[in-house]
Amino acid sequence: MDALVVGGGLAGVAAALELADQGARVTLVERAPVLGGLCRSVPDPIAGRVDTGQHVYLGCCVQLEAFLRRLEIEPGLRQKRLELVVANPRTGVTRELRAAALPAPGHLLPVLLRWPGLPTRQLVRTLAVARALRSLPPGERSLLDPVPARSWLQSLGQDDLAMTQLWEPFLISACNVALERCSAALAAYVIQEGLLAGAEAGALRLPAADLTGWLDPPCRRGLGRSGVELRLHWRAAALAQGGSRVHLVRSAEGEELEADLVVLATAAGATRRLLATRGTSEPKVDAAANLPSSPIVNLHLFTDRPFLPGPVVAAPGSPLQWLFDRSALGAPGRSMDGEPVYHSSVSLSAADSLVRVAEATLTDRLWALCQELFPAARRARLRHSRVTREAAATFAAFPGSGTARPGPTTSIEGLFLAGSWTDTGWPATMEGAVRSGRAAALAAQAN
Repeated sequence: MDALVVGGGLAGVAAALELADQGARVTLVERAPVLGGLCRSVPDPIAGRVDTGQHVYLGCCVQLEAFLRRLEIEPGLRQKRLELVVANPRTGVTRELRAAALPAPGHLLPVLLRWPGLPTRQLVRTLAVARALRSLPPGERSLLDPVPARSWLQSLGQDDLAMTQLWEPFLISACNVALERCSAALAAYVIQEGLLAGAEAGALRLPAADLTGWLDPPCRRGLGRSGVELRLHWRAAALAQGGSRVHLVRSAEGEELEADLVVLATAAGATRRLLATRGTSEPKVDAAANLPSSPIVNLHLFTDRPFLPGPVVAAPGSPLQWLFDRSALGAPGRSMDGEPVYHSSVSLSAADSLVRVAEATLTDRLWALCQELFPAARRARLRHSRVTREAAATFAAFPGSGTARPGPTTSIEGLFLAGSWTDTGWPATMEGAVRSGRAAALAAQAN
């Protein structure tokens, strides 16, 4: 059987590998010169390459972990359990927090009890969230989809302080929308899987190398070992009924490929456009394509000395959100004028208000906040900076968005869907992308 995968992000690579494992002759086409999709870095004249967004995954991302192991890709940071530094701008307290090697949810007690800026009475109330999720059957989680996450958490006794100090840092970074605009079903899933499933579930994993260097060469090697034919700079422009095969895909340059089955591992909007060229539509694809997108903005800082108090720092209630000491994570050393420079990044999710702010303005504003919050930053000299923006980083996980996400199958025989925007149960994450690719390949096998 000939299989064609359109799209070389994590979903497309995962689908191609799974189809090859099933014995299909697989071709993967990708319009970009590299693999990885939105997991990518861009050239920088001073730093070499910088990521368009700081990607983080957790110990609960089991399919992503298996995918990376197969491709022999290692993270720069692999925690056994959650460890982070919390810097509270309201209280001025900075603490290093570490989960315990205890059964869930007891493993989080040392984190919650020492969380700066959260009174004991509110810590006790967080147990209501754990109890509610433990008593919620997985099949009923979808009932929370139309409910805003903030309203759901408020119904469980979480006040504004708990929202700002505890829930927003985790949920906004995972779902990439503000809590009042976030599906409670996705928020519940993130809390259940990432925080309450066990001590290792919330452990952080972070790449050290730039994302393109981290993913592209190993993906090429892994596809080659599996016998997948790879065609880069190949932009799919149209679908049609095939001749000897069921499907025909035509490139923008007019080249045609035929296949028994096709996996469209493209963005929802691109998938809708391709379906339209075949004279068909899928209602859920249309609904997913109509979901607004949500941006992520990153500020990369290159200083003459390190200034963060740990490799991963949360700043609850601050516009800084999350900060990462890239040099401490094992990122390649940099130098300017023969002097060493240290790379840190500020990751800003749900960045609707920042995506169009001028780079100089944004840099000045955020660097000033770093100097206010971290004493070492006041002694540091900023040698270089770079703002990267991913305007359509994820779909906006609004209340009700779950009903707009299609599964891997379509009404067209032999045509399947993949991508983190499809119905994986996860927000738009690397784990969701890999799951979607495998789900599309397994659905093809079942058919």
